[in-house]
Amino acid sequence: MISITYLLTTLLASLGLATNLANAQAAPPGMHYAWQILGIDTAQCLAQARQALESQGLDPVQNDATSIAGRSEIATAMFVCIENPAAITTVMVVVASDDDAQALALREALKLAF
Repeated sequence: MISITYLLTTLLASLGLATNLANAQAAPPGMHYAWQILGIDTAQCLAQARQALESQGLDPVQNDATSIAGRSEIATAMFVCIENPAAITTVMVVVASDDDAQALALREALKLAF
């Protein structure tokens, strides 16, 4: 009786793993980033980032003291603004999408719009 219970438990666990394996093998979205250093402060950086996101039709979904993110049906993009001394800010844009070509095109469009 113990061996049948063990066998059933093992079988059910294996079926559960097999079901989850298909989900785990799904390809993660491609992520692409770019950065630059500018002579602006964090507030200016975030304002420009919001305008860039809106210019590409991305709906703002998150905004905090140093970053802003937007999303469309095909991609998610985020700007991070890190201010260094004397109003010199490092700006990074990250774009994630299942379609690498669209992600790269969006990243370049956001860089130009920024």
